[in-house]
Amino acid sequence: MKVISFLNIKGGVAKTTSCVNIGAELGRQGKRVLIIDLDPQSNSTKYLGLYYPNSLGSYHLLNGEDVSVTITQYSNVWLIPANIDLIASESEILADTKRARETRLKKWLDKSEEGFDYVLIDCPPSLGMISINALAASDYVLVPLKIDKFSLDGFEYLIDSVNSVRDEFNEKLELLGVFITMDRATRINREVKEELREELGNLLFKQSIRENVDVIKSTFESTPLIYFNNRAAASKDYKSLVSELLCRLI
Repeated sequence: MKVISFLNIKGGVAKTTSCVNIGAELGRQGKRVLIIDLDPQSNSTKYLGLYYPNSLGSYHLLNGEDVSVTITQYSNVWLIPANIDLIASESEILADTKRARETRLKKWLDKSEEGFDYVLIDCPPSLGMISINALAASDYVLVPLKIDKFSLDGFEYLIDSVNSVRDEFNEKLELLGVFITMDRATRINREVKEELREELGNLLFKQSIRENVDVIKSTFESTPLIYFNNRAAASKDYKSLVSELLCRLI
């Protein structure tokens, strides 16, 4: 079982979209995939059409309660959903001095007997206690990055935080790489990608995800893009990205 956190401290970088569509493509290829929604906005849960305000999910998991995985309608994909309750988790974990704060998700995964090939964690856009739980439980970190003026803002801080979690809680944690989302065929995008390649080297995935209106449509339909429109440009990009991802995981 390989556990991968999708993390960026900036919002609006297609983190949730990427987590769900990579999970859906892995499932379509026959891999058993669990998506854990740790973002209080619950967008992965909504994207998969499984948002229910009173359902047991990641909030209850972090509180030490027994939580069962929820099967989705997509091949080989399961979910630990999030709901509005998760907003309270950050402060409640910090206030609880009786149990370890940083390794609650890891302990749950260690006890899981579901036999997943991949666990994909949709982290909140912050580096608080919820994200630390995700990193402490993960083998790898994937960083989706949107090209704009502030592309690398906070990236060094994110790397430092990943290194800190590795030192304190999870010596096997690795940065798997960075991939570009909402890419456009413009001169400025090409220039910035070249600069990122020089800055990040092999950490930057060759495949980027093109900006595509069908991605937005798929979220409104609560259907992963590869099922909503298998021929969409971004759908092809996610398939190619998964191929590159699997090569890195060999």
